[in-house]
Amino acid sequence: MARKLLAARADLVEEISKLARSRNQTIYGLVNSILEQALKVYRMNLKLEDIVDSYMILRNLKNLGFIPLPEDVAYKALDQIFNDDPKETVDLGLRLGEWYGRVLEAQLPDLKPPDMLRMIIREVAWAASEVAVLKNGDQLIVRCIGPRFSRSYTELLARMAEGVALSMGFKTVQRYVARGVILLTLRREKSLRSGEPDRLV
Repeated sequence: MARKLLAARADLVEEISKLARSRNQTIYGLVNSILEQALKVYRMNLKLEDIVDSYMILRNLKNLGFIPLPEDVAYKALDQIFNDDPKETVDLGLRLGEWYGRVLEAQLPDLKPPDMLRMIIREVAWAASEVAVLKNGDQLIVRCIGPRFSRSYTELLARMAEGVALSMGFKTVQRYVARGVILLTLRREKSLRSGEPDRLV
């Protein structure tokens, strides 16, 4: 098969060379494998960086004890817990969200708050038909739509999202939560920790 010359940054070539040696592969074979997988992603109209970030989020959620469950099982179990103690259930969502947010922010420091929040909600709420986090000045507008969500799941997910946002220095200034619909307006708190960089954009 014909070959063509591709140009790349010297530091990347060095990393590829080290990786190829560690895997007992040729540079040619490794580069072609990487290009083939990248092309598969782009042919699906996806971004390679989103795939990598999603994997990192999922791996870290798994390490934090997050497990996937069939929707019917999750909703029925949560409905029962919610009916027994609704306040404790939603408060738990807030605490879990804040904890997840702090851990994931430490492990994925390059992700900006809008991207972090959007990806966590998207990976947790697989059944959502729409997840959007939009920046508006010093505010973040969160919209999550899930027609199949139960009321208790919607409430828990909303509080978890607020907890994640709180861990990144945002507080809720407006919220609308109904079965299957989450609309949040978040604003960065003025009292940032001394020396903390502004990672909004």
